[in-house]
Amino acid sequence: MKIGIHGINLNDKKKKVLSNLIKVINKNKIDILYSKRLSKNLRIKNIKTYSKTSITELDFIISFGGDGTLLETVTHIENTGKHILGINIGKLGFLSTDVYNKFEILLHDIMQKKFSTDKRSLVNLSTTSKKIKKNYALNEISIIKKDSSSMIKIHCHINDRFLCTYWADGLIIATPTGSTGYSLSCGGPILTPDTNNLIITPISPHNLGLRSLVVSDKSIIKLIVESQGIDFLVSMDSRSFTCRSEEELIITKSNFKINLIQPNNFDFFDTLRNKLNWGYDFRN
Repeated sequence: MKIGIHGINLNDKKKKVLSNLIKVINKNKIDILYSKRLSKNLRIKNIKTYSKTSITELDFIISFGGDGTLLETVTHIENTGKHILGINIGKLGFLSTDVYNKFEILLHDIMQKKFSTDKRSLVNLSTTSKKIKKNYALNEISIIKKDSSSMIKIHCHINDRFLCTYWADGLIIATPTGSTGYSLSCGGPILTPDTNNLIITPISPHNLGLRSLVVSDKSIIKLIVESQGIDFLVSMDSRSFTCRSEEELIITKSNFKINLIQPNNFDFFDTLRNKLNWGYDFRN
């Protein structure tokens, strides 16, 4: 078996945790390939790294960090179908799981194919003027104003039918996975990961009657943005670029999914209760 490990800017405490995980992996005689970014962080001589081509040789890849690390890991595996095991050592961690204390047990289960595959859908972005590298997002695609003075106008069409014009600081198109991220902080609903929908959530809209809208993930969403500052920002998870005003953006569901490794006893509702403290009364 051969696995990959990716991590971002690990401090000494996190490096110590990673070192313990590596000892468990080596104990089971499993080959390890590190991401180039993690290898620079660890500063270990003669460390083996994976590339865009060699990643297909991996059985799965460990994302060691928080949800941001896992989102970056997605850009490594892309549409190869390789599984990701997210180990949360960050803060909230909706995507990564808190399993590092039980890692050896989980690793044995994975070696024996005793785990659940959590398939997550992505959104895809195309524009009329430029070809975008890594034009997909697991959480959301966000349209955001660049300057701090004025709102932007976003004309939204769904399946060639006009929805409305958003006067706002921006607009979020979120997947069910992204429903617990940026969209949630802007008042959007939470969707279970197996829901076949997308969420359209305005960011600080001028019209208070504008609320999040849930649409089918088969929808073709077309956005035309007008900005007084000439250009605006497009963000795909943690990656962003600038677009010119009146650029036409097309957002659809991607033609591939991301496979997350989950323990057999994983339950999304447990995650909601534990991460968002649902049902807990802290007054007593």
